[in-house]
Order: sequence, then C-alpha cells, then structure tokens
Amino acid sequence: MNSNSTNYIYLFILSFTFQLGIAQQKVILDTDPGYDPDDVGCMAMLHSMATQGECEILGIINSTEFKESSQSISAINYFYNRKAIPVGDYSGYEKKINAPKDMYAYHLAENYPKELKNWKHAVDGVSLYREILASAKDTSITIVIIGTMHNFYGLLKSSSDDFSNKSGIQLVKEKVKLVATMGGNFIDGTGYDRTNWGGADALCEYTNWSCINEERNAMCRYVIDHCPAPFMASGWEVGCGDYHNANYGNVMTGAGLRNLEDSHIVRSSYEYHFKYREGSDEISRHSNDQCALHFAIRGEQDNYTAYRNGDITLTKSGLCKWDSKINRQQGYIQKKKDKDLIAAEIEGLMMDTAPIADVSPPYPPKNLSYTPLKNKVVLKWNPSTDPTKGSWVVGYNIYRNGSYVNMALGTKYTTKINPKASYEVRAVNTNGIESEPLTIIVK
Repeated sequence: MNSNSTNYIYLFILSFTFQLGIAQQKVILDTDPGYDPDDVGCMAMLHSMATQGECEILGIINSTEFKESSQSISAINYFYNRKAIPVGDYSGYEKKINAPKDMYAYHLAENYPKELKNWKHAVDGVSLYREILASAKDTSITIVIIGTMHNFYGLLKSSSDDFSNKSGIQLVKEKVKLVATMGGNFIDGTGYDRTNWGGADALCEYTNWSCINEERNAMCRYVIDHCPAPFMASGWEVGCGDYHNANYGNVMTGAGLRNLEDSHIVRSSYEYHFKYREGSDEISRHSNDQCALHFAIRGEQDNYTAYRNGDITLTKSGLCKWDSKINRQQGYIQKKKDKDLIAAEIEGLMMDTAPIADVSPPYPPKNLSYTPLKNKVVLKWNPSTDPTKGSWVVGYNIYRNGSYVNMALGTKYTTKINPKASYEVRAVNTNGIESEPLTIIVK
C-alpha cells in the first residue's frame, strides 16, 4: 500500500469516526519510553486525538528505571505545545540509572526542549494517580498502561494520604471507567505473555527478554486479581500477529514518518532507535502499544472485537487464561478489520502536526474555601475549564503571600497552617498559561 493510499484511507476513517461522535476521554497514560519507540508513537496518537477533541491528557507516567525517560515524556509534551501536562515517574527503584546513549529517550532528553529540567522534579507516579483520582468525578478516568505495572501496582497497594482518606483500590473502584493495558496473549482465550506482564517460562528459548521476570509477574498477578475497575487487555498477538508462530498479521506502522520533517520528534525517535539499537534503515514496527491505546480511546468501532465480562488469570509461569463464565469485568480484544487499515488509522494519528500553542488563559476556579485540620489547612475549590479546543486545565498553581508554592493536580491542596496567610489559586492550561487568581485569607 503506497503512502497516498494510506493517507486517503486515514482521512476517510477520520471523517467517519467523527460522524460517530466519540465521547471525550479523560486519560492517564502509564508508559515505559526508552526500550521501543512504540511509546513515542502512542504519545503522538494521544496528542493528536486531544487536538481533535477526543481526549484530555491528565498526566503521563514513566515506569522505567532510566532518569531520561520522564524527561523524554516532557520533551514530547513540549513539542506538542502542551508542556504543562504533569509528568510522573516511578520512585520505587532502588537506584535510578542513566539511559544508554543509544536509546531514543537519551536523545530526546538531550536534544529537545523540555519543561522537566531534572528527572527528580517529576511527580511521584503513585502520588500523581492518587491526586488526580481523588478530585475526579466517579467513573470518569481512563487509565492506559503500555509499560509495566509498577505504578498502578503501587496505586492499588496505597493507603490514605493528604489527597484522600481512601485506599488505592477504593479510588480505582470509584473513579476509574476503564483500565486498558498492553500485555498477555489471548489467542483463543489463552497464551503466554511475552514481557510486559512478566514474560513466561515457556518462552525462555524464544528470546531472552521473553523469559519470566518474577517481579513483574507478581505485580501483574496482584493487579489482575485486585483491580476493581473494568480491565481490558490487548495481547501481543493484536499488534504483533505473527508472535510465537501465530499468523494473525502484524499491524506495521512507522514507514510513513519519513514524510515528516527531519526534526519531527516522532520521526526522530524512530530513526534514532533503529539506527543505533537495531542497525537498520527500516523504521516500520509492529504496533502493540498503539493498538491498546487505539482501543482505549476509540473503542471497538469496526477495528476490534472485545471479549468482555470474563475473568483473566495469570499464572506464575506466565500463562494467560480468560474464562467467559466468571464475570469480573475483565476481557481482551482481537483485530476485526484488516491489519493494514488499522495500521493506516494509527499511523495517521502518529503523523499529526503539533497544534498551535494555547496562549489564552483558562477560566478561573470558583468557590475557594479552607478547613483547618490540626496543624494543617486544606484548601478546596470548584474545578475550572479552558474554552480553547484541544486545551484543558491540567492543574492549579498555589501561591502563598504572593510566592509560588506548588501545583495541585486536583481541586484540593493541603499545607501546613500559616495564620493570616493569603492564598491564591490559579488554573493552569496545557501550555502553562494561568487564569486570573481566586484569593482567600486564612485567619
């Protein structure tokens, strides 16, 4: 299929998609940038769909051990003129390490502008989840996990804090509409995981990195067993259809990126990855992560068939099983439409240009109040919005006596009590533009 045909198909699909009226999703993306460029492709898709009004990106969280991974996320947000989107990072590793110089995450962190100047300034991943969920409307958040389960596992294991007196499991049960994840293998309802959920004993001879990782496997088994929200998996066979001798057809994307400017961050990421890590001029790749995100935001449409309302079991050896007779709101997807048509839609989203930066302020928040609590004070307010299409409120800057204190990711902020202090709350849009302040004096 040539590039002109691919573009035509994508534009037709896009037009048809909006005739269907896709509901806007409020999304938290949990990703592992550095190993494969698919994660950049997913972030590009997410920004493209946000520009079209399909979703709002509330936060993006890194799950890798590399210092540069969270900075690469910040660089991508900056490229798409949404530099203020909160970036989270998993803080549970014994030690953070520098990414190898042949990784695109290192390349983006070093060579592209970014808001996150130091990885240490990223928000703790579990805290980002908890703070956003605490102020969200019930069943309003879509969580997409295309990396490992480190952060989400930490969320489910978390207990009450300043953001909420509820456990992580309670917050997920109340606030999350869908958890969509790339991982597992569900050809005919059963198969061996390749790596995201911990790999499998049976695949040790297939590739070394497909072999079992006990820590990841244990985390995923806990998540699958305890996640109280609807949980849908896009297995390896969806994007990489010839996986482990199963000829389901690869969804190949990336070649069209060569039509973009050399400096486009997605093209640059793919070319850097394949040049230095693969030693290849070919930049097409199977699209496991992209299929999971595609389904999470746009649903089945005519691209996928979703097998819902069953029960997923992941064994210690990495075998995945789905049972339709037990309804635990868990399921998986399989391709329905031709793989090349799905690829055309995905690649079109990956190739979108950056939107014009929103320089107009969002609406200010309303009804600011405070509650003294022992030696603390809790500020609360009503949420704000941004009138510009493709932009939204990502947080609220807090000022005390005219000096910046912190950004709140929800509509609540707890701080040490400071009598007679004057507090300002300003809504912040995706480009970092502040609203007019809402002010209160703590007596």
